[in-house]
Amino acid sequence: MSDEDLDRFRERYSTSGHAAIMAVELEALGSDYQANGYTTMTQADEIGRALRLERGLRLLDVGSGCGWPGLHLAKEHGCDVISLDPVLEGVGVARDRAARDGLAGRSWQLGGSADALPLRSKSCDAIVHTDVLC
Repeated sequence: MSDEDLDRFRERYSTSGHAAIMAVELEALGSDYQANGYTTMTQADEIGRALRLERGLRLLDVGSGCGWPGLHLAKEHGCDVISLDPVLEGVGVARDRAARDGLAGRSWQLGGSADALPLRSKSCDAIVHTDVLC
């Protein structure tokens, strides 16, 4: 990711919690996770079912931004989640959201990118990457 792209996402994440933006997200996507993409609540729930997420499994959310949809999937399906994003501002927002959702003991927010995952091989059971490759 270029420095220009990082700056653009830092700016998006810094404004994503404003009331007007949150209202639009809730209306358009059905979520309130300061999402920075296009994945709807319905689509996220379909992903969770397709991956057969459940307690005891670990999900990796690559390009998680502010935590959407990985944190939602962990909350709804009981799995653990690792939120990974190269923009540390998003990682901080995801950490705060995980704490609010009671996921602190089974979620981890990391700064990093998919081309150099900071994880051991086979440390996750499922991977999601919504709105990353668009």
